[in-house]
Amino acid sequence: MYLYMLEPEVAGEIGENTIYDNFEDIRYTGAKPEISKLHFIFSGWLGDDIIESTPCFIVTEELKRKIEESKLVGYEFQSVEISLSDEFIEMYPERELPKFKRLIPKGRVAIKYESYTEWTGEDFNFSDKSYLVVSQKALDIINEFNIDNCDIYKLSPKEDAK
Repeated sequence: MYLYMLEPEVAGEIGENTIYDNFEDIRYTGAKPEISKLHFIFSGWLGDDIIESTPCFIVTEELKRKIEESKLVGYEFQSVEISLSDEFIEMYPERELPKFKRLIPKGRVAIKYESYTEWTGEDFNFSDKSYLVVSQKALDIINEFNIDNCDIYKLSPKEDAK
């Protein structure tokens, strides 16, 4: 079975109101951030329905609804605080953003080059390198939405990789 690594549009950055549960570990040992509340500041937006600011992913309310209606597994949604940077307001004074939710992948997978190992079997996965990795079924749903600025890489199971 193939999996797909997504590199969504980066439309902004993590804001100052974000709550890191392991701030000291991040600061002193370089641990991966564990975030219980995300504040995202848009500095631009090309219109994609899924965007990222490592290690976080946010999706439009419409994509969230479609995922929830599916039989996909391995995800959770949370609220996200949204702000607009001064640059965003200056560049897009008339643009209204849709509502967004934070997508938290619950599955895990290790990736190396164009292959994967240690996949926990979910449709939404967080890789050992902080990438979003999805199943074919999840990608089929995501592809129904605007992802023009999302790079997608096909991953083979390690035993199939050459």
